[in-house]
Amino acid sequence: MTTEAPNEGDGSGGSDISQAQAPPRAAPAEPNPVIEKGDRGREEWEIQRDGYKVAGDAAFRAKDYASAVSAYTNGLSVDPSHHLLLSNRSAAYLARGEKSRALADARGCVGAAPGFAKGHSRLAAALWSLGRWKEAGEAYGAALEIEPSNAVARQGADKCMERDREEKRAEVERVKAEMERAKRRQEEEEKDQQKKKRAEEEKCKAKGKMGDASVAAEEGDDFLDAFFADVEKKAGDGEDEDTGDGGPKEPPTISNGNESDPTGGESDEKKIQTQLSDLGTADEQIDRILANNHEWRNLNPFFVLACPHDVPEEVISRRYKALSLLLHPDKNPDPRAGDAFEQVRRAMTVLNDDTRAKHARDLVEQGLKQGRRELGNVASGGSAGADPARLVKAQEVAIMKIFAEVERSRREVEARKRAQEKRERDQEDEEARKVQAEAKFNRKWKKQDRVDNRIGNWRDFQKKKQRKT
Repeated sequence: MTTEAPNEGDGSGGSDISQAQAPPRAAPAEPNPVIEKGDRGREEWEIQRDGYKVAGDAAFRAKDYASAVSAYTNGLSVDPSHHLLLSNRSAAYLARGEKSRALADARGCVGAAPGFAKGHSRLAAALWSLGRWKEAGEAYGAALEIEPSNAVARQGADKCMERDREEKRAEVERVKAEMERAKRRQEEEEKDQQKKKRAEEEKCKAKGKMGDASVAAEEGDDFLDAFFADVEKKAGDGEDEDTGDGGPKEPPTISNGNESDPTGGESDEKKIQTQLSDLGTADEQIDRILANNHEWRNLNPFFVLACPHDVPEEVISRRYKALSLLLHPDKNPDPRAGDAFEQVRRAMTVLNDDTRAKHARDLVEQGLKQGRRELGNVASGGSAGADPARLVKAQEVAIMKIFAEVERSRREVEARKRAQEKRERDQEDEEARKVQAEAKFNRKWKKQDRVDNRIGNWRDFQKKKQRKT
């Protein structure tokens, strides 16, 4: 964003930097016009403050930003809450690349004069320089509410909107790239597992204990144990996942075909009763939903609701109502029921969002294909579909791995974002401490009567100018 020119006066002796000119030379017998116009009905400190502002504005026009900052700071030592001085010093700081200081002064300007449109524009420019497009857009919007015809604010707001759209597009591309990387890592892991299994097969053959490749695969690394070992390493969870049957057997959590509503034209109440009979007891559902490593297993909302991913929405809704009847803390006194119901509620929240529901279905479809491929690679000779139970298990594991990889990538991005925000906050806090230290020094300086001395020096300087003219 470009640095705007400093501000015009507010009626109290300030000047418009974009319009202010050098004081016209008066005839020798006449007093200096600046003093003549500035002195009437005004205090000495106001004259001194505005003199510093004029000097700062001149330095700013000359692009001597260090001198401009110094002059504005001297003016603020006389009048710390003067919004024009804060606004102009913010612009000078920004021109020097001191973004956090520019932000602090812009906030001070807005706090001192909320109805000053350019103050909001200064705030937006500082936020833009820090890469905070959304907040900058809000600040430009505030400027436009005060001054709808402000072309600078309108242009800035448009740029913020465009940058926000660009970031959203970049985020979509980043997520796609993360998924591709996760897929490649998955394929590399599969290759490593295949190498280990081939080595195990060769070892078994050499000892004369090899019946067929499928037996070796059964006795080799378990897919589910390998997955949760990986989760344990990444998430710091020390427990092993319980892969036993902890939930209902019907309906299955994974389906290879298109499920339909099996209850035909029955009433909704009777359909929900049918769902309850399929789900079994509340204890079984609590054990299934809150099993070890459930925070990873329950990333798949269809697993939580114990229904296939391709059933109609009305079936999912009835399954949710049935689980609510079993697990809602108002209906179930078990102390674990509240946690289990919260997992169910979160899963339904995902499936109520069309975009998130489609994403979950896509991941399940990817896992179904992945599990079939893995089982086909392991089962040397014979069809992968010859053992449906092994196929379902392989697909369950593949789906859980895919959901976990996506969640891990999301957490990494969030961690990087939080670290960046923390660095920015630390920088702002450090600049704020410096500003506070300067303010403390200025207060001490005033207590030592140095302000009075400098006002006297300023008066002497003006008298000398009068004598010269």
